[in-house]
Formats: sequence, C-alpha cells, structure tokens
Amino acid sequence: MSETLTVSAVQEQEDVGVDRVAGDAPLTPVKGVPVYARSEVPAHLRTMTELKADRLKPAEGQQPVAFLRVYRRGHGWGRFPLYDPAGAARMRPLSARQRRSMQERRTCTCCGEVFARPVYGMCGPCRTREARRQRDLHQRTCHDCGTLFNSPAPVQSWQGGQCLACEERIERGQKVARSLSNRSCRRCLVQLVPLARWAEMSEQERVLADWHCGPCEQENAQERLEAQRQADRDRWDDLGPTIAWAQEILADPDGYAVLDTETTGLHSAARIVEIAVTTASGTVLLDTLINPGEAIPSEATAIHGIDDAMVAGAPSFSDVLPRLSEALAGRRVVIYNREYDTGRLRWELHLHHLARHTIDLVKHARNGQRSHSAVQAWMAAQRWEECAMEQYAAFFGDWSQYWGSYTWQRLNGGHRALGDCLTVISRLQEMAAYPSPFDTTTPAPVQA
Repeated sequence: MSETLTVSAVQEQEDVGVDRVAGDAPLTPVKGVPVYARSEVPAHLRTMTELKADRLKPAEGQQPVAFLRVYRRGHGWGRFPLYDPAGAARMRPLSARQRRSMQERRTCTCCGEVFARPVYGMCGPCRTREARRQRDLHQRTCHDCGTLFNSPAPVQSWQGGQCLACEERIERGQKVARSLSNRSCRRCLVQLVPLARWAEMSEQERVLADWHCGPCEQENAQERLEAQRQADRDRWDDLGPTIAWAQEILADPDGYAVLDTETTGLHSAARIVEIAVTTASGTVLLDTLINPGEAIPSEATAIHGIDDAMVAGAPSFSDVLPRLSEALAGRRVVIYNREYDTGRLRWELHLHHLARHTIDLVKHARNGQRSHSAVQAWMAAQRWEECAMEQYAAFFGDWSQYWGSYTWQRLNGGHRALGDCLTVISRLQEMAAYPSPFDTTTPAPVQA
C-alpha cells in the first residue's frame, strides 16, 4: 500500500457514507484506519479472498477502508486489508475450461457430489469409507503370498501378517538357515560339518563349538597377534624394562638367589615357619622348616599346610641363620612380594639378637638398641633386588584405574617355600623369553 488513508479520506474517495465503515467499536486504529477483530468486522466489508469468490477485485487506486486483525499459528498476529465491494471492479468472466477445472476440484470422485469448496479428490465421508475398506483388505491379506481371505482369522497379524502356511514355510527356512550357519565357518560361512555329523552331536557340543576353517583361523590368529603387538608397543616403556630385568637375572643364575618364606600370619609379629633359597637356575641352597616357638594358627595352616607337629623337631631361626647368610652371601636376592618377606626377616633377626643378651627391665632399652643395629647391619649386607611381584605386574599389564598402577598377580606356587621359589623362576623365564613387539619375524605369544 503506497499510501495510508484515514477514514475520512476513504469516504471522500469512495463516496460512501459513515455508516459504510462504522460497524462495532474497532480496535486501536493504525494511522487513522480502523482495525477490527474477526467478530467485529462490518458485514459489508470483504477481504481480498472474499472479493475473488464474488469475482470482484479492488478497483484501480482503491484503498482499504479498514484492517482485519488475525492470529496465524507460527506467524503471530497479522493485519489483512478490508475493501468495500461497492467500489470494487468486476473480474473478467471465467472461460469454459476454467469453469470445468473449478467444477472438477469441487466434485467428489467417489460419490459425484459437488461442494462449495474444492475437495481435491474424495470428500470426507468417502475418504473415511475408503480408508476403512483398505484397512479391512490389509487385515485379510497375507503379506507374504498375497492371498485374500474371507476373514482376518487365517492371517497371523502378530507374526508379521503371514498366513499359517507362509509362517510354517518361513519357520522351516529359518531353521535350515540356522543349522547351516551353525555348521559353517563363523568368518567366511564355508560349511564345515556335514548334516549327518551335526545330527549326532549333543546340544552342549553344538553350543560350545566355535567353527573356523584353517585360513580364517590363521587370519584370526594374525589379527590377535597384531593387536597384542600394538598393545605391547603402546606400553613398551613399562614392558621393556621388565623383560630386560628378567634376562639380566637369568644370564647370571648363580649370581642371584630366589628367597621365599611361609609364616604364621600376615600381621607385623608373624613368625617364619619355613624358608627356602635357590639360585636363579633352580639349585636349592636352603630348604627347611623352622620352629617358630609358638603355636601356628589354623588359618595359616589352612593356607600352607604346615602345622605344629611338622615343626616340632625343626630348628629355630637362630639355628638356620648361618646357613641363610651363607646362601645369600655375594648374591642379589629376588623375592616375590619383597616388602613382606624382608619384614618377616627383620622381625626374626630382632628376636634373635634380643635372645642373645640377658633381658631385664634395666637392660631392655639398651639391648633393643643393640638388636636394632645388628638387624640393620645384616639387612644392609644383603643385596636386595627389585620386587619380583611388581616387575611381573608391569609385565602382565593389568592396569587398575582405581589404584593408578598395575594389578599384582597371584604367584600360584602352592604356598610352600621351595615351590614358590621355583614358580618365581618360571615367571622370570616367561618374562625373559617374551619377544620384542618391534620384531615381526618372531611370533609373540598372546598373554592370557
């Protein structure tokens, strides 16, 4: 609209009276032109669409006399011009083709009824009846073979809309497909087990069977090997030093001693009931039971199997100490859980040196100081190697997010001193023989 006119200007231009635009009380005018709600529009005013329905259009230069305020979903409030049909011009008559097209848009293709507004095909009632008919056909038709039944009963709607015959045929096909799949390679689907052999197998054998042909098994092994190598490369900073540590020990087996003890418990005052020392090659240097001088708890006996009767005639730690010192002399000592075993040795040495002096209330403090110095001297004289348990934990690679370190692995040596020493040697051999992940010529074993 190039120019906004007031009500007076519109009246003068269109030569109409005040009653032509008066109507009910309008909303707030816009630049002097009244704005009506839908229920307040004067009866004689028309929108552009209503003018077209009467084959009218605004005359040249005709301006709207008012506005219609309407809320449109998604667009908000808007204003539409209202015209006085008395000043409108007539549109040219419709051609026969246009009238025929309009007639077709208003005619229902099903019942043939002509409506005042376009229906574009079927009217509402006919559309509802057609939808009901199509739904009935859908319920009575098998979705697989297309057979049309007189009632929906034969069609199993809960089975995907198939009839009973199609359902049985599909079930048979699925059963054959499952049997073929179970008897074939999981990777390339080549059949491995004949049907006759499959029929002879028990249900447990069928469930536990993991079928792979030779080439696929080799490919699977190669993929697992490459994945293991990549994992080893990623943590080589931790894995490499443990392998080198084990190789260094096994390169000089007589220069290293492996020590293990069995005790009366895990508390700070636990006594040693058995001790063993071997070289890194497995030569036994010391293997003896020890009388702890106190009863062995049943909880400890349940673990290592050593009871009071077995140690009744065994020597004390003081009797074994010279042999222990001789076995460890000049050798680097390897212990699985070094902190615990060295703690038990410190306690036994403390009791040994206290027993060498007369203990009374006056001399107890002085004897305690003397015992502490002797224990420190004996412990310092030994060459304690790094803890084998921590080294093997880094080699095994089971990282604990909770503790922020590698998880310690059980030794599983039988909980006897000599058996545990030999198991430690086996762990060292396992670590030393592990190939480098950067050497692709030698296959690397996959850790459990």
